[in-house]
Amino acid sequence: MKKKKILFIYRTKRSPVLENWARGEGPDSLLFGFNHLKNMGYNADFFDCAYSAINLYHPLFYPLEHAIINKVGMGFKLDQAAILLPKFNKYDVIVATGDSAGLPILLLKYLRIINKPVIFMSAGLAGALKGKTDSWVTKLYKKILLSVDIFTAYSQVEIDFFEKEMGLKNKIKYIPLATDFEYFSQKSNIERKVICAVGTEMGRDYKTFFEAVRGLSIQVEVACHPDNIKGLKIPSNVTIHFNIPVSDILKLYQRSQIAVVPCIERYRSSGQMVVLESASASLPVIAAKIKGITGAFKFKDKKHLLYAKPHDPLDLKEKINFLLKNPQKRKELGINASNFVKNNYTTKHLAKNLTGFIEKL
Repeated sequence: MKKKKILFIYRTKRSPVLENWARGEGPDSLLFGFNHLKNMGYNADFFDCAYSAINLYHPLFYPLEHAIINKVGMGFKLDQAAILLPKFNKYDVIVATGDSAGLPILLLKYLRIINKPVIFMSAGLAGALKGKTDSWVTKLYKKILLSVDIFTAYSQVEIDFFEKEMGLKNKIKYIPLATDFEYFSQKSNIERKVICAVGTEMGRDYKTFFEAVRGLSIQVEVACHPDNIKGLKIPSNVTIHFNIPVSDILKLYQRSQIAVVPCIERYRSSGQMVVLESASASLPVIAAKIKGITGAFKFKDKKHLLYAKPHDPLDLKEKINFLLKNPQKRKELGINASNFVKNNYTTKHLAKNLTGFIEKL
C-alpha cells in the first residue's frame, strides 16, 4: 500500500535542526517525528520559505499577528500559510506542529480555501487563552478549531480546557511530548559537580529556585533567557548562561548532579522538554508539581523523579539537600528515569503515535 504524502508545518525554521541531527551534532526533538516518518517510508516534507527575507506576505499580515499577540501573547503565522498555499493540495495530510503555525492553516480550512486533513498539535494554546474566553481572538479560534481533523495535546490539563471552555468535547487526543534520547543520553567523563536548571519559557520560576539554592555549598548553573530572571537577585553560587546552543546544554547536563525544573502553574504544557532531556541524561530530576508536567507523563514520584511544591523554596531546598546527601538515590532516580524515557518518550515513539493518526485520515 502506497504511503501517504505528509506536509509538516513548523513555527520556526527547521532545516538547521535536520542538518545538525543528520551530522550527529544536535537532537531531532524539534522535528516532531518528521525524520522517523521518512525512515518509515512516508513521503514527508517541510519548507522554510516563510522564513526567507523575501517573504512579502509577512509585512502584509503582520498587523493581524501583532494584534493577536497583544491579546493572547501568541503568534499567528498567516504569512506562512499564504506562502505555502500552492503546496497544500500536493499532500494527503498536513501536520501542524505548533499553535502559531497551525491555527492559520485551520483558518484556511474553515474558509474552505483548503480541504486537506489537518493534524493540529497544540503546545501551549490552552494557557494562552485561559481567562480570555471573551476576547475576539478566543471566539475566532473557537470557530476555526472546529475544522480540525485530529487535535492533539501534550497534557490532560490542556485537554480539559479545550473540552470545557472551547466546546471540543471528545475531539482531542493525548500524545506525549518526546525527546531525542540518543542525543541526550550520550555518556561523558566530565565530573558531575553542579546543579542545573534549564529553560527559557516564561513559565519558569527562577525566583523560587534562587531562594532554594541560595547559601548551598554546591555550584549552580542556569541556562535561560534574560527575561526569565529580570529583577531577580542572583545568588553568589549561581552562574547564568543566556541562550546557549543545545550542544552546550548537553554539556551542562553531563556535568550536573541534579536537574531542577522550577515552574509556575500555567495550566498548559510547561517544563516537559527539559524533564525528558535531563532524564535521558540519567540525571535525578526535581520538577515542580504542576499539571503541565504531572498530567503529561506517567513518571512516578520518588521512583522516576521527585516532585516539589510550586512556589515553595523551603520544600525545593529540602528535596535538593535530600539528593545531595543520598548519592545512591540520585543514581537510582537517574537510571529509572532514563530507562522510562527510552521505553516511552522518544521521538521514535512520537512518530509511531503520529502514524496511527495519519492512517485514520
